[in-house]
Amino acid sequence: MGMKQLVGLSLLSAAVLVISGCGEDRSTLYDANGQPISGLGHKSAWIYQTPAGKRMVAKNYVYIPGGFDVDGDGIDESGFWLARYEARETNESVTDFMGNVKDVIRNNFLIFNPDATPKRFDRQLDFNNSSYVETPLRALEGFHVAKVRFTDEGNATGSYSPLEAVVAMEYSQVADTPWHVSIPTEKQWMQVVKLVINNKENWTEGEVGKGRLYRGKTFTGTDRRYFVIANDLLGHDPHVPSDYTTTVYDLSGNLAEWTRGMFAKEDRFLGGDQGFNDYTTLGSEVPRWWLPIVTGATLPLHHVYGAGMYYDGSNRSGATDTLAITGKTGDVDPYAVVARGGSDTEGDAALVGVSAAKLSYGPGFKDPSIGFRGASEYIGE
Repeated sequence: MGMKQLVGLSLLSAAVLVISGCGEDRSTLYDANGQPISGLGHKSAWIYQTPAGKRMVAKNYVYIPGGFDVDGDGIDESGFWLARYEARETNESVTDFMGNVKDVIRNNFLIFNPDATPKRFDRQLDFNNSSYVETPLRALEGFHVAKVRFTDEGNATGSYSPLEAVVAMEYSQVADTPWHVSIPTEKQWMQVVKLVINNKENWTEGEVGKGRLYRGKTFTGTDRRYFVIANDLLGHDPHVPSDYTTTVYDLSGNLAEWTRGMFAKEDRFLGGDQGFNDYTTLGSEVPRWWLPIVTGATLPLHHVYGAGMYYDGSNRSGATDTLAITGKTGDVDPYAVVARGGSDTEGDAALVGVSAAKLSYGPGFKDPSIGFRGASEYIGE
């Protein structure tokens, strides 16, 4: 099967039965789309208790609840699976990958659309776009892929370009589940951000918006941070109990992480290389759903709260690639892939935060400071 077919293929969505409510009231059944099922006389399990869900949990994926509108289009998003940890490379190198550069980029990344209402990531690369070469991946100099796993053991895997990350995920699927995994979309990352900043458990003073986002906890003697994700904060997800909580590590520390969102250089918000900026300084052209705003507030969180900062790169010469995916390397790419989270230097004061966004790098950029993690499609899609 060619890579174009492979990356475009979503596994068939099997019916996953989940139930609503808490305590002992577990009589309402739901399918994988979150719709009630009638006429069934037996009870079922929460999504993480199903056979497929247990396989995801065993591979260190956690369920991120939905039930609320993330991108302002009037539609409540469902939940999805997200790797608890950043990717670690295994010793299983992949050498039989198929497809070419242009097709893999087109089939995996979504471009920001400033003309959409509301503005969101909903466009594929134009099929006739000549920016990216049709070089087969196996012939691309410097291209490297291995299967990955998600664990707290060892160092997270950096120096994977976004292009390599999505290919690595194709060969790191969780067997015997209905969910295809890749790296997160921008909408999925912001779904996590909204759940993080609206949870009082993540704030030092135990109240949303008070103090700083909690990043002082260490894990097994390391510098890895975690955030608490919970259901029923912004909406109810029927796939998990109302009191469901889980934790996700390294969203604001360790490495920055790639998503599948892309910006054209002319659509970036500051008009050039102006360094890190607070989200409070960005204008009305930035979609409101993309800003770290606590529910009920009017202004984005300032970076000192640990929510993050914004870096728009340069739109004068383009984004930077280290792989020659346009035929050249350097500041030649007309699109930047979003790098999220991470930190510039060690120490709490310098961490850029869970909502940090860097728009300097093209899909062929590789650097030890940027890694990735896995995410499923939305449940039911």
